[in-house]
Amino acid sequence: MADDRGYGRRLPAGVVDSGFASLATFIVGLSAVNLLDDVNRGVYAVYFTAFLAGTMLPRQLIFTPAEVKAVSFDTDGRLAMVPESIRLAIGPALVGSLASVIAWLVTLSYASTEVSVALLVTCGAAIVLSPIQDHVRKMLHIATMSWRAVSVSLVQFVAVGLAVTGAIAVDVPIAWIPFGALTVANVVSLTFARVMSQRSADQHLSEPLSFRELANQGVWLVLNAGAPAVAGFAIASIVVALASPEALGYAESARVVAQPVLVLAAGLTAVLSPRSMRAAIDVDLAKARHTSRAYLTIMAIGGLGYFAVAGWDWALNPMTYLVPSAYVVSGLVAVAVVANVMRSATFLQGSELLGARGERRLALIAWIVAPVAIGVSFTAGVTGAFARPLSVIASAGTRYVLQARGLHTVYRAEGTGGAGRASSAD
Repeated sequence: MADDRGYGRRLPAGVVDSGFASLATFIVGLSAVNLLDDVNRGVYAVYFTAFLAGTMLPRQLIFTPAEVKAVSFDTDGRLAMVPESIRLAIGPALVGSLASVIAWLVTLSYASTEVSVALLVTCGAAIVLSPIQDHVRKMLHIATMSWRAVSVSLVQFVAVGLAVTGAIAVDVPIAWIPFGALTVANVVSLTFARVMSQRSADQHLSEPLSFRELANQGVWLVLNAGAPAVAGFAIASIVVALASPEALGYAESARVVAQPVLVLAAGLTAVLSPRSMRAAIDVDLAKARHTSRAYLTIMAIGGLGYFAVAGWDWALNPMTYLVPSAYVVSGLVAVAVVANVMRSATFLQGSELLGARGERRLALIAWIVAPVAIGVSFTAGVTGAFARPLSVIASAGTRYVLQARGLHTVYRAEGTGGAGRASSAD
């Protein structure tokens, strides 16, 4: 398969692309946690949870099934799917934007009207645009055009930086800045991506996309992604109720600092996910294991290195100056980094199960894991801000074990199948 050739050479592009995209999100989070006060930082954390929940609907219902389908196409025709997949996802994206209304209701009792209105409007807009931009970049990776994806995320990064700087310079009310800047950057980068890839995207789609076909798989992916989204809302509310909005704000700051671990994971999976999916489609256990080992090794090294640099408040840690609120609670960032390393370990497993058409199993696992995460959050009365990353650790560990058992079942069901198959890409 064309997507196997040169995947090692495209790994740096995947990491750089994810790096720029996540730096854009980091700037957004940085502006929020540094410009907002302790209470409004907690309000922003609830809206950010709503953002993750809202973007989940178009991403999982339409975009992810379209990306899985694209893996089975010839690389030359993969980008032709993009205009049609975006058209099919607009409705779910608008429905997903209603998550910002839920966040408004949740924070109504302790957020000012000015802050609530700003976050309600800008979060809703970002929910519609962000999954579209992510999808375009993923499709560029799937079409083996990884460096073009880098250019799109670079434009997004520059645009969000200029938007935040410009908004501060002209005294835009603070609450309008985080999601507002992200919305502007998505519009700019999507326009750039359209111009850059117009010839490829305008190719004729040999096999029309069907909403029903994509949604038949996507509904299970929505259930899979919906469980942690629901758990995220519940955990945020529980931490506020049992600890305080300030505790949730500190946990949000720690989440921002720990984000580079997920940046690395996203960059690696952008390139390796198609390979893992293909290994599962072909029941090629040798290729699957080779890909998984490479991913987990890089993640372990990267996670350990970042833990050593950013886990604690010390002189050579730049994050203590960028996000000082993350280090108010000693050890919180270290736990958040560990949580993200454990969470990232489950990503490639999920891609592999998707290739094996295991979306129903993923959904079942997600709804087993969600109560585990919520249960841990009830320790917030004692653990305070730590309840949030501890919930991630518990859920990630449970998910990893259950997904590993699911993959064992997939390959065992095919006998030795691909287990002894040699892969030319390896």
